[in-house]
Order: sequence, then C-alpha cells, then structure tokens
Amino acid sequence: MNGFRVLPVVAFVMLCLAQPVFAAGEPNYQPAQKNGDGKWRIGFYQGGEYNDYVPVTKALAERLVELGWIGPPVRECLVTARDSASVWDCLVRARSDYLEFVPDAFWTAEWKNDLRQARRADFLNRATTRRDLDLVLALGTWAGQDLATDEHDIPVVVCSTSNALFSGIVASAEDSGHDHVHARVDPTRYARQVRLFHSVVGFKKLGVVYENSREGISYAGMDQIEPLARELGFELVACEAPFSGVTQEEAERAVLACHEELAGTVDAVYLTIHRGLNMKSIAGLLEPLFAHDIPTFAMGTLYEVNAGAMMSMAQPDFRYAGDFYAETMARIFNGEKPRDISQLLLDPQDVRINIAVAKRIGFHLPVDIISDAQEILQVIEDVREKAEAAGK
Repeated sequence: MNGFRVLPVVAFVMLCLAQPVFAAGEPNYQPAQKNGDGKWRIGFYQGGEYNDYVPVTKALAERLVELGWIGPPVRECLVTARDSASVWDCLVRARSDYLEFVPDAFWTAEWKNDLRQARRADFLNRATTRRDLDLVLALGTWAGQDLATDEHDIPVVVCSTSNALFSGIVASAEDSGHDHVHARVDPTRYARQVRLFHSVVGFKKLGVVYENSREGISYAGMDQIEPLARELGFELVACEAPFSGVTQEEAERAVLACHEELAGTVDAVYLTIHRGLNMKSIAGLLEPLFAHDIPTFAMGTLYEVNAGAMMSMAQPDFRYAGDFYAETMARIFNGEKPRDISQLLLDPQDVRINIAVAKRIGFHLPVDIISDAQEILQVIEDVREKAEAAGK
C-alpha cells in the first residue's frame, strides 16, 4: 500500500480528538514540531540598528509566547534587552519544544554598504550550501531587499519595512512575487498621515527630509505624498540628508542642517523615518522648527510626539505588528506558503497630539482633533535619559 498502513478505527478517532479542529480556510496558529519531532530553526537579518526593530521583535516574541510556541520565561530576559543582538540572545536562550533561534544565524550590516554586500553573500552561501534554516526574520528595507530573491528558497518574513512595494521587496500589495517571501504592506499609510496633517494645519509648503536613494525615498513615503501634494495643492519642499554610508553623527548633522534650511521656508514639516532622527538627537533637531513656530507631524510611532512632535497618527506600541508577524510565522510552520498569506495590515488610526507643543508654537488645534485623539500629551518630555538607559 505504498508504504502506508491503515490505522485502527479507535486509534484514528483518538488521533483526531488530540488535534485542534480548524474550519476550512481558517489560519492555524497552533504550535507544531518540524516533521513531528524536531524544531524549526530561525535566523535574523537586519541592515543595522533602528528604533523600531527591538520593539517589533519583542512584540513578535510576546505573541509567540501567547500562542505557545516559546515559554513565558523569555519575557524576563526581553525586559532588559536594548538592541537587536541582545533581543536575539534572549530568543536563543528561550525554552521551546518547537522553535530554535540559531545563535550564529544573526546578520547585521551596521548601515555600511560594504558590510551589506558581505552579509548578503554570507547569508546566501549558507542558504544554498548548509541549508540549515527553516525561516529568517528580515528587519527593515535593506534586509527585505537583500533576501527577497530567488537566489535561495528559505522562507522570509520581512518585518518593519517602510514601503515593501516601492522599495522593490514585493511585486504588489497582493503578491510578494516569490513563493518563500512575505512582507507586510500598507499601501496608503503615509498618504493617510499627510492628508490628516493637511486637514488640521492647511499648510501650503510641507518640508520633508530624506536620503536621495530608492531606500530613502521609501523611508520618507515620497511615492505616496508627492501625488497627494498635487491632489491637495500644496508644495513639497524636500531636503536631502544621507541615511546610510555615513556615521551616526554625520546622519544627525545632516538632518539638523535640513531642519535649519526648511524652518524659514515651509509652513509645516513631516518628520520621516531617518537614522539621524532618534531619541538622543530629536530635542536638538526640533529647535530650529520651534524657533519658527513650525507644526510637525511624526511618521514614527515610538517617542516623537512625547519628545516634541505636535502630532502623529500611529499607535504608540507595536503589538498589532508583532501579532501579525508571529501569526504569519505560525501559519508558515503549519504548512502555508508565505506567498499565499495576505500581506495587508493597515496601521491603526489612533491620533496622538501634544498640547504643550501646540502652545509653544502658538498653534490652535481644532476641537474635533482634540476630542478624537486617542492620546493627548500635556508636556514635552526629555527622552534622552530614556535613550541612554536603553542604550540607544
């Protein structure tokens, strides 16, 4: 009988009762061992450290705990983890009957172009010779671009990328273009943010800082806000500042120079994703904008409104994204093809405003925005101490 044997009826019934029952088409997130008795081996790949990567990975790990894939003790370790390497070390030491986070399967390019090429080559060599990984978490645009290729077939879950479509990681919002690749997509995220900002401020000239590269344009959402500028009739005033291939200090100085240049010419500034804008630098970078009473809207989600941006439309934590990535992993380990899993996840519509910022620049926030805001902050917080405590 082609190597198969018929189970006795009683044994078959007991086997069915021991397994969760899922309706047709319902995702299966239940823990499952590889080949029935082994562990799925996981790697981690990033372009370099960035603000979002640690909280996203922590949120992903929390959801894996909730689903039963890894044991709760990992939570205690993650509380004190401050960078991707230390988060990865926690996961490596996590208790699990199902997953193994492989110690030496961690790649970072430190935002250096030469290291990026070397790390990519090292990964591809391992993926095509040793073939000892079952899934890789790719954090950010560089990582997604490097691994979304048919040069290997290891499943890749791309996390925390600004615009997976424009940056060429996926073929479309509906289709990654590669059987083994999955990347979260929100095709109108930045247009929704800027549309809301325009409805509140009514600016004629909007300042944006970005690196003039495919990745930099993606980070700043330029592909979405340039058409919106034409639609709403405002001028987009761009200032170029390098993101990669420079030191951290050089990136920060470049953003500061742009803010000083924009402050005297624009009505508002959209604070985009940029390595030069971080918890340590944001206070100084906002000073030229405060001096000219410029309203700001933060693309980011962690600290910007607390630290002096007037408003944002993003949720202050990453649970919704972490849940999405962890559940995608679970579905892959339960037999679904990455390409067949929906990539669409829209950002929450939560609005955060800082009343203290509005008062400082003399801007009167509309009553409806205040009443609709999910979070209203009353002070401008110095987040540098938090950054130092977090090792950022």
